Amino acid sequence: MTDSSGYRMYVFRSGRRDVAGQRLLDELAADLRALADPAGAALRRAVALRAVIRAGELESILADAGAEGASLLARLTDDLAALLVGVGGGDAGALAIPDGQTSGHGRPDVWPRTARRLATPEALTALTAIDVPATVPTSPPEGFSFYALHPLDFARLAERIASSRTPVRVVGVRSIGTTLSAVTAAALRRRGIQADRITVRPSGHPYDRRVELAAPQRRWVEDGIAEGAQFWVADEGPGFSGSSFLSTGDALTGAGVPRGNVVFLGSRAPDPDALVAPDGARRWRSFRAEIVDYGTHVPGDPGEFIGGGQWRRRLYEDESSWPASWTAMERFKCLSREGDRILKFEGMGRYGAECLERAHGVFQAGFGPEPRDEGQGFASYPWIPGRPLQADDLSTAVLERLAEYCAFRASAFALPSAPAEELIAMTRHNFSTEMGKDLPGELRLEVARPVLVDGKMDPHEWLRSSSGELFKVDASGHGDDHFLPGPTDIAWDLAGAVIEWRMAPDARRAFLDLYRRRSGDDPERRLPPYLLAYALLRLGHAAMAAASLQDEGEVRRLVAARQRYRAAIEALGLETLSSALG
Repeated sequence: MTDSSGYRMYVFRSGRRDVAGQRLLDELAADLRALADPAGAALRRAVALRAVIRAGELESILADAGAEGASLLARLTDDLAALLVGVGGGDAGALAIPDGQTSGHGRPDVWPRTARRLATPEALTALTAIDVPATVPTSPPEGFSFYALHPLDFARLAERIASSRTPVRVVGVRSIGTTLSAVTAAALRRRGIQADRITVRPSGHPYDRRVELAAPQRRWVEDGIAEGAQFWVADEGPGFSGSSFLSTGDALTGAGVPRGNVVFLGSRAPDPDALVAPDGARRWRSFRAEIVDYGTHVPGDPGEFIGGGQWRRRLYEDESSWPASWTAMERFKCLSREGDRILKFEGMGRYGAECLERAHGVFQAGFGPEPRDEGQGFASYPWIPGRPLQADDLSTAVLERLAEYCAFRASAFALPSAPAEELIAMTRHNFSTEMGKDLPGELRLEVARPVLVDGKMDPHEWLRSSSGELFKVDASGHGDDHFLPGPTDIAWDLAGAVIEWRMAPDARRAFLDLYRRRSGDDPERRLPPYLLAYALLRLGHAAMAAASLQDEGEVRRLVAARQRYRAAIEALGLETLSSALG
């Protein structure tokens, strides 16, 4: 087994969910009305941020469908991006100027006329009359939802690297690249630089995507070549392969753009030699790449950065006790200068609002700290003096607390339904990748109690406070992020508790009995396949993390975690495996 096997693991989920198309239009229309309301001046930044994300999402959906309304949404996204970076119809922009200051004209800043124009009855009627399907598939934009990527990070990058009056053609990679391309172009126009944009949708295998330019897009590229434009490709990432960027760059050069005129605008600097796209290192190095600066839009005075696994230095006496972490995938976190609050990125837009609502539910039920909305996708929580638990801390009291928490989630975060197909596919794929053979028999994952699971029942996710109380931390986002499992049966969290706490048979029986009495749900029959699926997902997660990181200490912890999950799979035994497979 080589380290590269980690890249073949199945750990990410599609994240797609169906939403009412008209609902998305109505929500965007409500944002436009709020932007034009003089009484809402204090909320303009938040509303404009939410609106440009929503507009980009809708534009991507309509563009993918080839719908007529895509061009109207593209103009609206551009207008909202202009508001966000402070352009807007010739007026100085409020959003780019700190509160209480004046515009560059020396007068108190005013909301641009653009906001009023976008909220006229005629404009709103045209928006809500766009023909959209009854339901549309949506996915949370990862950078805006999970990684504290702010649209204005790309505006700052554009202003930093724009060094002349050379025209720029911006190509956004759908979906999140739609909003990013609009903000990038708006920032360039603010500098007096001619800028235009389109969006593209790479397709094919995630590690070897392709971009096909439609005839109008090829003419747009040719016009840019004729005017001597640079071509900037805007997207988050690159990911493991870099193929979305690379396929877009290849499409541009294939259409005649000089390679030196193509610039990638991304959110991280990759190791080209680690990119798994075909010939990825050579292709990546043939293009110029520029990366945004993170952490420039953190609300207030953030204090000490404790993301990327640094929080462990605050909670453990030495590194030998540290739990493994895929540090590059952790949420942005800071500890206040007073040391009494932790500031955490929970997500912008609809995703962040739902995450914050769940955090409030966990607090009100007495399982976690109280969240406070800090704006721009951030929430803060009280820093709980205490220590994280370890598997050796398992006791009757801990079993009771775990069972109570699972029963709470089964009730409070219940869903009408949850699909099992992707989890089944993951289980079969990761088993064959790790074990070198196929699963024997048919895997069934019964979804009797569909729920938005916690997804992280590890001992270190529980803190014992100085007063002896047990608190669940990090309880709002993992069940609905871009990793599997996504919504599924509560048996997922039950299986997670059994495996992560290394429960002996008597402890497992006691735990399930406690859960049964509190929930009225008997999970015993449907649990075995979830034990297998859980262990294989966590094994795959550890393997992929180890393959992607360079820190030797972290890699050792992740390799040890992978071995531990493999041992857990082998310990299930033939009887459990047989009942899981049927």
